[in-house]
Amino acid sequence: MKRLGFLVLAAIAAWSLPPGAAAQTTPDQIYAELAKLPAAERQQRLEDGARREGKLVLIHTMRGNLSVDHVALFKKRYPFLGVSLEGDIGSQDAAERLYAEETAGRHLTDVINIALPDVTTLAGKTMVARYPTPAVAALLPPYRGFIDAENRWTPWYWSEHGISYNARLVPKDKAPTQWTDLCNPLFKGSVSFDPAEDRYLSGLYAIMGEEATEKLLKCIGDNNPIIQRGHTQRIELMLAGDHMVQGDNYLYHGISVQRKNPSAPYAIAYAVPVMGFAGIAVINRNTTRPYAAALWTDWTLTQESQAYVGSLLRGPVALKHPYLPDSAKIVTYNDAPPDVAKRLLGYWNRYVAKR
Repeated sequence: MKRLGFLVLAAIAAWSLPPGAAAQTTPDQIYAELAKLPAAERQQRLEDGARREGKLVLIHTMRGNLSVDHVALFKKRYPFLGVSLEGDIGSQDAAERLYAEETAGRHLTDVINIALPDVTTLAGKTMVARYPTPAVAALLPPYRGFIDAENRWTPWYWSEHGISYNARLVPKDKAPTQWTDLCNPLFKGSVSFDPAEDRYLSGLYAIMGEEATEKLLKCIGDNNPIIQRGHTQRIELMLAGDHMVQGDNYLYHGISVQRKNPSAPYAIAYAVPVMGFAGIAVINRNTTRPYAAALWTDWTLTQESQAYVGSLLRGPVALKHPYLPDSAKIVTYNDAPPDVAKRLLGYWNRYVAKR
């Protein structure tokens, strides 16, 4: 009889809830409801919900003080939220950690910041929430290709691969103007690359397609490339005169060096299309703090967050880039399809790695 009484009370409580309230049980359902609200009401609902939750568990893949200082800005804006931060972990490791937690049924992490190519497994296992947010309207035109039509991630910065060179060793009239210039005999034995990277190969594929990428890798191999692990180390070696050109690198480190030492002979091949992949906020589909997770995600696209990204020489998506000119051609991309990626790696191993 006592058990029956509890069931009756539970039924009465459920019947007496406001229309639609009982349905708002999952983050996806909460986010779908938020999407229907006017902007001011939506923001108030987010803040009120986050205040009740009181905490955010965040994995941030900008290392060390970069993530600590970014989170400090967020906490200054929303002091009512405590943030548990993991900031010394790589993007792939962050994705694997969330995957392991969810596979074990432990819903610990609310949101992760990772590189777009690393979300594939999580999205395939439906471990990410669908969060439609008006914040993405702030993305500038070159970066709107990062937006997901299914709202499974929110892009808030981007990382670039491009060609740079030692301006003392490369005459101005011989500076690279296209990716195929990596095959120029002038640069034989003097172009460096990291060992095979899926993201680099996928970027080439996004720019020129598979057939042209295979031809490029073949002629790169014929040009006796330098293969050495470490993006930062290779740029520093190039600036020291060890070789002439970087065929695969993030561009920001050379700019950072040059700002500290204006005489550093660093030059970017601005005429060459730059390949860019997004850094994204991904909300755990099973987060126990959906409002705090959404508040962080929206905040990453605010002016203060984007200005911070620019100050690090990384790529904001809602503000002008800190060093790339407006004329730069930016190709946004994700990983190549698995079958294509496998073939691209095969071309690299056949033509480049053997060198």
